[in-house]
Amino acid sequence: MRQEGWCRALAAVGACALVVTMAACGGGGGGGGGGGLPLLPSSPAPEPPASPPPAATGRVVSETVNAKKYGADYRIEVFLPAAYDAGTESLPTIYALDGDATNGLPETRFTNLKNVLLKRGTKAILVGIGGTARRQQDYNFPGADGYHAFLATELVPYLESKYRMDPKRRMLTGLSTSGNLAATALFLEAPDALVFSYFLSFEAAFWQQKDLNFELEQKMFTALAGRSLPVTMVLARCESGCNGPGVREMYDRLAGRNYKDFKLISTLFDATHVGTDVLAFDDAMAKLLP
Repeated sequence: MRQEGWCRALAAVGACALVVTMAACGGGGGGGGGGGLPLLPSSPAPEPPASPPPAATGRVVSETVNAKKYGADYRIEVFLPAAYDAGTESLPTIYALDGDATNGLPETRFTNLKNVLLKRGTKAILVGIGGTARRQQDYNFPGADGYHAFLATELVPYLESKYRMDPKRRMLTGLSTSGNLAATALFLEAPDALVFSYFLSFEAAFWQQKDLNFELEQKMFTALAGRSLPVTMVLARCESGCNGPGVREMYDRLAGRNYKDFKLISTLFDATHVGTDVLAFDDAMAKLLP
């Protein structure tokens, strides 16, 4: 049944999921759109909750990292959950593109995703990567080649030299235009240089470079030649007024390949383009890091 009204990104995130479909291929393993939110009737402001002590919420470390090959600076925020300081184990790491984007919401994408992890008690490190002003340059080609190289050969090794990050559980997530790179990064890495194990692409604007995206996927398919592709991809979309048709087309193309050991997940939400982000992230965490 379709939920009436609207679905606000920061509230009861799991309740807004409309449809979830999964395909395990081969037996394995802010842009625009969407519209705005309607005004709510005024009501007395609730009492703010008491702030928990730092040990209960984890901590955020911020710094600026320079991409040496092309000279751009990126503000990086690293959320270390309470479990990080309380233990010695290496934790999965989520690299969030558009980390400094607000997309019309009160908080940045990094903060919104961090709040999901806090709510769920997820033992994972979150890396918010700034540079939203460069999104068209960095997340689409030809600039995406250099930007992906920065992630793979500079940022990831640098952060893993500082923090206990599990190299076998690296996740890359993006929304809209950054959702493009969160998916097409796989096409650049496979088959022999996999950096990330999870590619979480939400409401991707695949229409911006449809032909090139398909060309890159074809090159990956040819290069693999039936070999294993041991990664997980999540393609999330919303129901109407969104990037749904292009996301579904990409899903159908990948599902039809029957890549060995490739786990492909498609999710559909009754939400706006921007509102899909938090809902899809919460759903992905429930599936991948329960």
